[in-house]
Amino acid sequence: MNKKRLLIGVPVVAALCVGGYLVWHNSVIGPCLRLAQRGFRPVAATRSERFLGKVQAATAACRGGDHALAFRATPWVDWSNYWATGDSTTKSQWLIPLPKHVSRNSRGEDGALLDLEYARIELIKFNLFDNSTFEHYVNGRGDTSGRVLKVWDEMRLPQDHPNYQDVGGAGAQLCGGDLIRFRTLTGICNDIRNPAMGSTNQLFARNVQFEATFPDRSQQQLARNRHGDRLGLLKPDPQVISRKLFTRASRADVSCNDGHGFPDYSPRANCDYKKAPFFNVLAAFWIQFMTHDWFSHLQEGHNRPEKAAVGCSSHDGARAGCRPGDRMEPAYFADQGRPPTFAQGGREYLARAYKTTRNTVTAWWDASQIYGYDSISRRRVKRDPTDPAKLLMVRRAGRCSRLGIRSALPGPVRRRRRFRTTGRSGSASSITCSSANTTSSSRSFGDELGCCRTTIRACGIPMIRTASSAIET
Repeated sequence: MNKKRLLIGVPVVAALCVGGYLVWHNSVIGPCLRLAQRGFRPVAATRSERFLGKVQAATAACRGGDHALAFRATPWVDWSNYWATGDSTTKSQWLIPLPKHVSRNSRGEDGALLDLEYARIELIKFNLFDNSTFEHYVNGRGDTSGRVLKVWDEMRLPQDHPNYQDVGGAGAQLCGGDLIRFRTLTGICNDIRNPAMGSTNQLFARNVQFEATFPDRSQQQLARNRHGDRLGLLKPDPQVISRKLFTRASRADVSCNDGHGFPDYSPRANCDYKKAPFFNVLAAFWIQFMTHDWFSHLQEGHNRPEKAAVGCSSHDGARAGCRPGDRMEPAYFADQGRPPTFAQGGREYLARAYKTTRNTVTAWWDASQIYGYDSISRRRVKRDPTDPAKLLMVRRAGRCSRLGIRSALPGPVRRRRRFRTTGRSGSASSITCSSANTTSSSRSFGDELGCCRTTIRACGIPMIRTASSAIET
């Protein structure tokens, strides 16, 4: 009897083992062996060959099994379907222990990081031309290709920076301590090995080759032929684009004033307004806040004195009803002479664009429009003395006597001042406000106004321009 059971059991167990091995080999080891045999994909040589986040079937099976294979036909990137790339439910429960970088979860994590690295390398190659580091990116450093460089000398803090010694001084610079635990004023140390990256006053990069920027100045014949008379700061005309995209028909009576309303912002103006049911108007304020938080090329208080046109110079502009007399203050250029060149592989490259500008705010999403981004903007910030990370907005009983509007005051009331300001009609009016203690780092003329500054805005009185002409204590 036992012999008979043994004769039946051994073939069954053997069949199960062979079947299990074949399934395991085809679904797990097979795809990984094919992936290893094929090797890493080369970095794209042209934009048309760029890695778009979609991998081969064997790669998906090795890194995410059937789940990753099932989602290959979707338009989204594949790495989000690999093992262990989401919450705990994305981890594989495979019982057989395997070494690190071989187990399912490790293959999923490593594969996701590899996909992101390919995207980073090719994004820099085809869409990010940095005015500071481009030469080193093309030439590399020693035996290291520029594609894999992660530390840039151009992103070091200079010797005259107040945190120069804190990050390592003349040696290898590495951020630590409070510089990485808290937001910094100028946005340094968001990249701990490149302290200056994205900080205030760094040069804007370009999304196209330097030869294609300012094509009217280009020394490359191809760039001049392709873009010279077609692309520029005012080509295509921004006012014409705005008018054609956003102009809507309005009523014929004078209550709309051709879309401009009345000079005193009177509610009597009545322009046709088409509501967008899917879009909250607060989104416009939020988008403006974000873009101002990321980049600006204007210097506060002293831009170039001449005025520059903002479009509406073409015949199409006149027909569209734009305003040819509009002018703006042009920004300063950091560099605008002929850019230096360098050679690599028998080809000549520009080291920077024909004109460069500096970003006068931090490039990070760090609420610099609220907390400040340089020594001037910082003085406008009221900080909570018990927590420097918070703005001080304390409700107080003080009122502006004439206006009768309660406002948020910066800290405890210490003394009362009487400010004199000129209203719309030009007559003088007195406003009594409470001023309060502020820290030495945040005190400014604006802070001394206390609730007056807030209430003047709320009541529609023009903002104060200078201390000597508009306000008297």
